[in-house]
Amino acid sequence: MNKLIEPCIGLAERAGDAIMAIYKKGDIGQQEKSDNTPVTKADLAANDVLVAGLKALAPDIPIMSEETPIPALADRQDWQRYWLLDPMDGTGEFILESGDFAVNIALIENNHPVLGVIHWPAKGVTYFATAKNGAFKRENSIDKQISVAPPENLTLAVSRRQKIEAVSQYLNSQFTTIAIGSCSLKACTVAEGKADCFLRIGPTGEWDTGASQVIVEEAGGCITDAEFNPLTYNQRESTENPDFIVMGHPDWEWQKMINPHQRLSAE
Repeated sequence: MNKLIEPCIGLAERAGDAIMAIYKKGDIGQQEKSDNTPVTKADLAANDVLVAGLKALAPDIPIMSEETPIPALADRQDWQRYWLLDPMDGTGEFILESGDFAVNIALIENNHPVLGVIHWPAKGVTYFATAKNGAFKRENSIDKQISVAPPENLTLAVSRRQKIEAVSQYLNSQFTTIAIGSCSLKACTVAEGKADCFLRIGPTGEWDTGASQVIVEEAGGCITDAEFNPLTYNQRESTENPDFIVMGHPDWEWQKMINPHQRLSAE
């Protein structure tokens, strides 16, 4: 597994380059998918880079991507190992030109993420982790191990576009906020200790949490659904996630601070 991390970082960087080439031109080719979510030329270009690269790197490992048709559960439920991709997490941020979008690569083994790469092309920053080997941030070719922050003043990672009330209704604590775009980048903000928690209320896919989960876990935090149950991968026909919580340092009394809930609303 460790021998796969550097090739995956390289692929994520190449996908990021493909995204940025389109981003700088401004001709994004926005369309609507069947689920009414946006897709652009950049999503598809990044997907092409990742799929071709991973097939060359490990032809025996199947690939599940947000931007390719998802096989029926009967055809994939016996996969012991597979790639889980979000070629560009934060398409809405790409369209708004905020720069807060990322390339996500995860390797899932026995229904749990064991490798994660999240590349932030607009910043030239990459977060990565493999199971039992720690989490790292690469910036300017320098790797720094990252970890969640010890309890002090609660800082919540939030979307620039989401109403604070959508998440604050579930918190029994005072907090400050830090605004950032994509789901995976908010999770990385928790993993590196710049935020303590991220509550995601609304639809996401398993590809939105796969890479984030191993990075957050290796940094000392955890990701669960909104009732504090483990997230699942490749165990249901639908690949849609429940609402989920990214929690930082375990010394916070999370189950007292956060009201568990079933999905009630969406962004």
